Amino acid sequence: RVQSAPNTASEGAMAYLTETNETKDICGAQWLLLWTTAAYAPETPTKDEKVALETFFGKFQDLCRNGPYAGCYANALQHSRPPVSSRRELMLWLCMAENRCLREAGLPTKRCRHADLISRWRYPDGYL
Repeated sequence: RVQSAPNTASEGAMAYLTETNETKDICGAQWLLLWTTAAYAPETPTKDEKVALETFFGKFQDLCRNGPYAGCYANALQHSRPPVSSRRELMLWLCMAENRCLREAGLPTKRCRHADLISRWRYPDGYL
């Protein structure tokens, strides 16, 4: 896990999201939106919910254009499409996509364990 907040702009806000939901720039804000949406996706989406998730995650416009994470989500989409048949698969895909970005930026990666991701991004009572 990334332990500390970034000290410089070059480290970016994405790594900082491990500890807080306070975004520092557009890159952190877009990853916050992606993670929160994945965490509150239905456990087993219906056909219509799958279409909505495919549209949201598959056509999400990567607005992170500067710094070490520039274009990172767009690159993740080119590598593989987000699986939407379950919340678990979607969150694990997102974790692996974010880890690819962290690795490319020379930062420590996260542990992609579903229970850890749920406890980080979703309130225990399901309340947003």
